[in-house]
Amino acid sequence: MSEIAKERPIIFNGPMVRAILEGRKTQTRRIIKPQPFNGASSESAIKQIGGLRDEQTLSQVMTSAWQAGFVDTTCPCGEEGDRLWVRETHHLSHHNAITYRADYNHNPFDEEECGEDCSMVGEKWRPSIHMPRWASRIDLEITRIGVERLQDISEEDAKAEGMVSPYKDKYTHFLEFCDTWKEIYGANSWDANPWVWVIEFKRVETTQ
Repeated sequence: MSEIAKERPIIFNGPMVRAILEGRKTQTRRIIKPQPFNGASSESAIKQIGGLRDEQTLSQVMTSAWQAGFVDTTCPCGEEGDRLWVRETHHLSHHNAITYRADYNHNPFDEEECGEDCSMVGEKWRPSIHMPRWASRIDLEITRIGVERLQDISEEDAKAEGMVSPYKDKYTHFLEFCDTWKEIYGANSWDANPWVWVIEFKRVETTQ
């Protein structure tokens, strides 16, 4: 962990912004680049490290190795204790009054129907990548960073990703996460089962 906490921007779409604001989202997953073991299967990776010991999983071994500095890969979000400020789709008026698109994505203004502009704003939305630091309304503190295969996500962690399921059946949040991932990254990305950063965070009082 770094002695001086740093801050970095992070992008979330409308549904995930709302999940954070509602206190439902405390995790996010981001694809590791480059992929450990050159993208080899878990079975091949286990052979490369000489097998698993003490009933540890490959994800636990990788997380421990990264935390100890034995994996030469840097998490783009930083380290435990660092801050993240959320970039989201927005609109700035001529007087720098800010409107957040996520606030208007409830029915009937869902993201597909709203499109690039919305009658409530009257002008085009600005992509999240262009949000200035002062306009961000959400600050997060990283509480833990782990490493795992994408499909190893548990039902509990899928819920912590902000997934909402109308069903009470087992694994429904997992399935919601699977569908959401495919919508964002494509079905091929899910099927590839890449290694991902598991970033856990808590919301903190904004500093801007």
